[in-house]
Amino acid sequence: MMRDPGFGKRDPASRISDPPSRVAFSLLCLFGFLTPFIAPAYIASGLLLVAWILDLRRERRRPEGFRSAFVFLFLVLALLTALSAVFSRDPAASARHLGGLGLFLLVPAAMDLVDSAGRARAVFLSVAASASVLSVYGVWQFFHGGDDLQSRIRATLSHYMTFSGIALIAGCLLLGLALEGRGRARALGLLCVLPLTAVLLTFTRNAYVGLVAALLLYAAVRRPVSLAWIAAALVAIYFVAPAGIRERIRSTADLSDPTNRDRIAMARAGARMVRENPLFGLGNDMVQPYYPLYRDADAPRWDVPHLHNNVIQLAAANGLFAAAAYLAIVGMFLARAIVLVRRGDGPARTALWAGALLAGSAITVAGLFEYNFGDTEVEMATLLVFAVPFSRAAARGLEREESGLESR
Repeated sequence: MMRDPGFGKRDPASRISDPPSRVAFSLLCLFGFLTPFIAPAYIASGLLLVAWILDLRRERRRPEGFRSAFVFLFLVLALLTALSAVFSRDPAASARHLGGLGLFLLVPAAMDLVDSAGRARAVFLSVAASASVLSVYGVWQFFHGGDDLQSRIRATLSHYMTFSGIALIAGCLLLGLALEGRGRARALGLLCVLPLTAVLLTFTRNAYVGLVAALLLYAAVRRPVSLAWIAAALVAIYFVAPAGIRERIRSTADLSDPTNRDRIAMARAGARMVRENPLFGLGNDMVQPYYPLYRDADAPRWDVPHLHNNVIQLAAANGLFAAAAYLAIVGMFLARAIVLVRRGDGPARTALWAGALLAGSAITVAGLFEYNFGDTEVEMATLLVFAVPFSRAAARGLEREESGLESR
């Protein structure tokens, strides 16, 4: 088997001798591994941020990420979320939601600490590792009673939607290695079969749609000729899937399906909430208690935990500007990832950017049918995926390309 010359080697730029940087990066990888487990992940993130800040103070430098428009958008989203709590229907209840905004600091931290392709790969593999292990357990659950909608697999997590989101991100990160890597990297990427199989067996349609959309985007950006084999592979998977899964797939576009009608009713209720509260929304954690006042008269449910759509939920809870900030974040990420993938800077790097594009686009499209940006475990993994294409590792590659063009 041909060995990828970039796999397993450290970029000379990543040979950082001072212990604080190594400690902070190790904690970043630990956090990536722990994203499916909220309490341990929060502890790891706190230690990571402390180590990173101490490192910055010792070196007396300010990270480039703080001057990034991408990080600025997260600041805007955080400020708008805080303002929505101030103007909330119940400010005290909404304020309890604000502690989670500290997770946004992981974006500039990851951008700063990931300064080589090797470090980017380590972060992505950390995220994928724990999700892959959980996926093995999830597949076992499917064949031991979790093969219907009433007992959907969730591994050790609290909800099957959380499990499908975590597995979707992991599967896409590994799929990038399988599609673009060489040698050991490609062999490692083939492990994507584990989390992607788990995604299929969760009966989660938003994840199905997200994965298909991500594959189509990747093909359009990188390999248009692959559209034919992607379509053939999806058809083959459909026919070998269990009967219940096939039925679930067929129901995706069925408007008579109760859950589809419920999604439409929630979107209409969200539009009414936004019309009445366009600037700051109802407030954090206010959508659920006020939903009965805004629901359609014939909506399938009286009570819903959220509106099952990232954009609509953010607009209803935090206002139109908050939803616009989220869309801008997604737009900047997709634009950056597409540029990196199209550049094709060697198989080792392109595999990473392809994985980021697949994972980021898949979880974003899935978020049009599920509020996964409010699912803490999924959000933590998503933030890492979003950050890496803006990291120092990616910036150095772009700088090298620009220097090469100027020297011609």
